[in-house]
Amino acid sequence: MNAEGNEVCEQGGVKPENAGKPDKKRKINVNRTLFIVAGLILPILSFLVFWLYVNFNSFLLAFQEPRTYEWALNNFAQFWDELTREGGTIGIALGNTLIYFAVGIIMLFLNLAASYFLYKKIFMYKTFRIIFYLPAIISAVVLTTVYAEFIKPQGPLGTILKAMGIPMRPEGLLGDAATATWTIVIYTIWSGFTNMILFHGSLARIPGEIIEAAKLDGCGPFRECIHIVFPLILPMFSTMLIFNLTGLFTASGPILLFTPEIYEATAYKTMTISYWIFTQVYGTGGLGGSGYYGVVSAAGICFTLVGVPIILLVRKLLDKIPVVEY
Repeated sequence: MNAEGNEVCEQGGVKPENAGKPDKKRKINVNRTLFIVAGLILPILSFLVFWLYVNFNSFLLAFQEPRTYEWALNNFAQFWDELTREGGTIGIALGNTLIYFAVGIIMLFLNLAASYFLYKKIFMYKTFRIIFYLPAIISAVVLTTVYAEFIKPQGPLGTILKAMGIPMRPEGLLGDAATATWTIVIYTIWSGFTNMILFHGSLARIPGEIIEAAKLDGCGPFRECIHIVFPLILPMFSTMLIFNLTGLFTASGPILLFTPEIYEATAYKTMTISYWIFTQVYGTGGLGGSGYYGVVSAAGICFTLVGVPIILLVRKLLDKIPVVEY
């Protein structure tokens, strides 16, 4: 060792104290890079194959003839005709989809209201919390079966209405074009309190000192909910609202589970965009799809061009609202 603390080599040279450390550091960086690549290669391949390739191919189908594969805009013309024509399948599906989307937005506020009442620990709040969350625990197949049996003319609802002197039509509520969609909407509302747990978790994080201070200032339950509680959980509410907006054109009730009861969805005007895409691709009743994949792709492009700007605009407006830190 010399006076500076460096090791003297056998050849008479001086070996720096940190000699060899860059090589070790470089080896650590290489191993870290290999580890990251090994962990990400499968998700990246999955993204490239099952999302990018599939969606790129679907994008091309919208501009091709289904038989000759020549470039044309006939798929968009057929989509527009089905959308604007009176009694068109896509037009009916779009109307029903918007109904389910509106119900989803309403349920967002109902979930918030129910969560607030449970947060205030009303009478039997623990029991209500379990009852509201039961639809998220029980299988959807079981729930739809129970609901369909309950509203049949021979079921409990039909018996009650008959005793009240209100006869039910033999085909039932799901078999009537005037009542089928709204009957499923009622089921969607009944089973739509699953987001209540998320809101309840956000409410539980609110410091109790804030609520106590509001009570001392004479703040009532309504003002407490509007002016204190809601601003504190606004980030969670904004996130849930954006999630609902992403389903603007894909909102749908359990149409597929109710299909055995409503027979043909088109006949009873219960079609939605999601179920229309399903029937076009997979078909119904054990039959294959219609083969109009180009029309489905054109519909997807059109709905995306309309939906994405709306989502981005709402997100930009929500970002302008100041977030309360606590």
